[in-house]
Formats: sequence, C-alpha cells, structure tokens
Amino acid sequence: MGSIERRMFILGTTASTIGSMMISGTRAQEASPRATRTDQPVRIAVVTPVSGRAAGPFGLPGRNAAELLVEAINTGAELPAPYSSKGLAGRRLLLTVYDEAGSPSEQAELFRRIHANGAEVVVGYVGSGAVMAVAPVAEELRQLTVISGAGTSQLYAQQRWSWVFRTQTTTTPDAVGAARYVATLPGVNRIAFGGVNQDYPWGTDSWAEFRAALLQLQPGARDVGGHFAALYSAAVEEPLESLKTADARLVHSANWGIDLFKLVDAARVRLPSARLVLISGESGLSRLAASVPDGIVIGGRGSHGWLAPDTEMNRWFTASYRDRYEVAPIYPAYGMANALLGLKAAWDKAGPTADPAVVASALAGSTFQGIGSTIAMTRANGRQAIAEAAYGTTNRNSVTGQIELIDVRRFPPDCVNPPDGVTALEWIKSGFSGGRC
Repeated sequence: MGSIERRMFILGTTASTIGSMMISGTRAQEASPRATRTDQPVRIAVVTPVSGRAAGPFGLPGRNAAELLVEAINTGAELPAPYSSKGLAGRRLLLTVYDEAGSPSEQAELFRRIHANGAEVVVGYVGSGAVMAVAPVAEELRQLTVISGAGTSQLYAQQRWSWVFRTQTTTTPDAVGAARYVATLPGVNRIAFGGVNQDYPWGTDSWAEFRAALLQLQPGARDVGGHFAALYSAAVEEPLESLKTADARLVHSANWGIDLFKLVDAARVRLPSARLVLISGESGLSRLAASVPDGIVIGGRGSHGWLAPDTEMNRWFTASYRDRYEVAPIYPAYGMANALLGLKAAWDKAGPTADPAVVASALAGSTFQGIGSTIAMTRANGRQAIAEAAYGTTNRNSVTGQIELIDVRRFPPDCVNPPDGVTALEWIKSGFSGGRC
C-alpha cells in the first residue's frame, strides 16, 4: 500500500466478514457454488476521495450517495420506478468504500488489492489520472469497473476497453454545451476570450474542446490564450492579470474545489467586467451563493444538482439526501448515484445468477433513466455514456435575495456528443457533422 494510509469504510458488514473475503493476496473465491449465487451478496467496492483536497467537493458527496443508494436498493420499494425492486436482481449489496488517495500508480496498486479481496464490481473514481491508470489493470484482471466521475476524453480515445464503463459523460458535452450556450450571448461574435484551468487532463481537455467549439460557432471571437496551474495551487491571479491585459471579456474554467473558489473571488476584483463560464461551477455554487455575482454561466456535468429537472426521481434523491446528510446533493453525488442505477438496471436484466461478465454484456449499449436525464451507453463500444448538457446563469432574486439559476438551457445528447468512433476535436472541426440540436 506504500506510505499512503488507505481508509476503508464498511457498510452492512463486519471486520470478520471482510476477513473472510481475503485470501493472501489472491482473489477470494465464491463461498458457494454458482447455483446458490442468489444467496450471496454482490460485493461492490466504491473508490472515491475521503481524505485530502478532493474529499469535500467530490469524494464525500460520492460516498454519501453510494451509502444512500445501496441502502435504498437493499431495502426495496423506496426508489421510484423503474428501480423499486429489491437488490440487484434480488441480491443484496455489500459495500466497501476505499480512499482514492495517492498517485495514479498507487491507485493501480489499490485496484489490484480490491480485486484480490473479492469485489465483483468496482465503482467510482474522481481523478482522470487515476482512471487512466486503473483502466488497463481492470482489463488485465477482467474486473467489471464503472466510472462515475472522471471526465477526460482520453479514456476511450485510443483504447477499446471491455471491462471499463463510464456512466458519466466526458469533457466534450460539457465543453460543447458551454460553447453553444455562450455563442448566443450578445457580442460573442467579436469577444476576446481565454481560459484558466487546472493542469491535468480534465482541465486541458476541457479548454481545448471549449476553445475549438466556440471558434467553430463564432469564428470572429478572439482567443487570447489558455492558462494552466497545478491542481490545488489556487494560482489564478497571474493568469487573470494576463487575461485582463488582453481585455478578455469571457473566461472559461473547469476548475473545482479551492481552485474554483479562488478564481471566483479573484475574478470579481481583477476582471469585474468579464463573464465567467464555469464548467464545474455547480459543485461549488452552494458555498459561493452568498457572494457570487450575477451573470456567471454555470455547468454541472449534465442535468444535475441545481440544474436537475423536477422529476419524481430527482425529488426522491434530493429529499432523501437532505434528510440524511443535511445538505443538498451536488453533481458528484448524482454521478455516483447514476453509476449504481445503471448497474442495477443491467443486473436486473441479467438476472440473479449472472456473473460480472454477463452483467457487463447487459450494461454495454444499454439505456437507463438517471437522476436528471436519460443516460445512453452508446459510445466506445457501448462503454461510454452520453446524456444531455445543461447550463444556466446566476441571478440574485430581488425579492428573496437568494442566488438562483436563470435562462437554463438543455442540449440533447446528439447536439453535444460526437458520433461513436470520432474524437471530440475531429467532430468539432468538421462543423459538428451529424450533430442534431
């Protein structure tokens, strides 16, 4: 495990039970023959940051959603249709939560241990670097893995995975949706725009795709440069000064956590006339609500959190999450919940005696109802989800004084996602060929 302390949280089990699942570094075997599989719980390992800088904005909301959904699925009849049946095809879930901490190589090592401990399914991951590290290990071990967060477009760009699924969308619909949203704003056809992003695949992919999409939609817009800083560095002042010198009036950022909060605070002083376009803004909007200015464009990785529609499923999720954790769910919680719902839909279809390989076949190419929108596993050989993109603009209500999102627009999946087998930048540069808006 190296020098990183791994914190493991168990839901619905005991230390002695976990001990019985471990066999000296080799994969635990089924305690009973396949014929009695329905009597055995489905062992699910959730990997998400529960310590460190990513825990607050992403990891803990993901863990909370996992606990809530596992209990609801095990109880049965609590979730709205079509998920009201008990268990995964009747089988109870046994949840273990692992800390997504440390380097990508340490996450690959942790993944091997999770596999050896007998997990039938691995769900989660926030970091794009971690996902890129564990995907080849999952293929090697033939371990069913469902990514609930990390959005880098590179995951399936040059690989054809069989065991790795992502029920969350990539950076592409976020970037293209944002570009389509701001392309209709007054004066964008000649506006100077730039970016302030974190220097790792999530930030670099997001900027490259947004930049290309906006220039395709508004060729007269003037790109004055993208700026990148190390993750968690909160180094935004110098990039903002550079953009101020270039008279940027539109600033793209996929920053999250401390880098997001620092950007919003600093931009209010250094670039008060610029409009921020915050791809991950929904994740920090509740914390920023007291001070955030009007006119910021906010995204939430799809129709999640503040951008979720008023449906029975969303009302159940929001109320249940609030009752349990005393805060509203944000988009990382939605990502985790949707991963588990997609897994339930596939397992219910595959049946109680299905092994993970059969469940993987059922999940591939499937379409299921997520909390917020329909999710279709129609890209990357049925392993990558597409869904609608949603954006809104901050506005402080003159009567209540509370921040709200107005002018919310939703973009259909085929409007913001390239056809299967086409990279994001190829599709954008083709003029969004085949895209339907």
